[in-house]
Amino acid sequence: QRGFATLIVMFTFCAPLQAEHKNRLSAWGEDIAATRWETGAAVAAMTVLGLNSWDWGSSKSFSWNPEGWFGPETGSGGMDKLGHAFTSYAITNVLADRLLLKGRSPDRAAFSATLTTQAIMLYVELFDGYSDDHGFAREDVVMNLLGSGLAYARNVSPTFRDLVDYRMEYQPSGYKGFRPFSDYSGQKYLMAFKLGGFDTLRETPFRYMELQAGYFTRGFSEAEQIDGLNRTRFGFMGVGLNLSELFFGRRDSQESGLKRNGRMFFDHIEIPHTAVRTEQEI
Repeated sequence: QRGFATLIVMFTFCAPLQAEHKNRLSAWGEDIAATRWETGAAVAAMTVLGLNSWDWGSSKSFSWNPEGWFGPETGSGGMDKLGHAFTSYAITNVLADRLLLKGRSPDRAAFSATLTTQAIMLYVELFDGYSDDHGFAREDVVMNLLGSGLAYARNVSPTFRDLVDYRMEYQPSGYKGFRPFSDYSGQKYLMAFKLGGFDTLRETPFRYMELQAGYFTRGFSEAEQIDGLNRTRFGFMGVGLNLSELFFGRRDSQESGLKRNGRMFFDHIEIPHTAVRTEQEI
């Protein structure tokens, strides 16, 4: 009798969870179809980069590659890891935004966008496993999850979204031409904490300002080392302009597509020379 009662209790609690799980997966399938153009564009872009920049197919056998994190002995001092997080974060935000425009709830949009993004990034990592220069890296998978997790939190919480951005800043290093996604020595990654997200500052001029903290490296590429540059890692802090607030004002659910896309751009891309910073070698 006790065993029978236990089965009843397990069924009572697990059946709704299984139904919810099935409903979520069914909704995800619908949302993939609703964002097929954006999803297809992301897959196509990753494929082009993989074939042209990441040497996909250069290895005939699948390999695992423990790449490490942010140490001076790693391939880019961790910039590739921050790049994985940023790419996952950006794709999740774009897909969630498109789903919101199609009438999905914030939770559903964020959930479906996260699943789709992780599927895309797993596709990338699997093909990295067939590259002599890369290999499948567990560290990349972790950073992919962190990037999408941050985007999920921003999409389900407008308060958090108004407070925090994760951005990439890029200026060509002079060693790779204009290649913002593979020229690690031209990149900087930062968290921006927007003062306008605080209720007490929302109606003051401080809403146009933000505090920043970030990281970048120099001297990790072979070309830089040939030029005699040492591997160096830097952390920085500073005060910058919130260009999204400056150009578009407070976020409005009814704003135009141009305004919405412009805000999306500035939420992800930091324009060089729009902040005052202090840097410290790590």
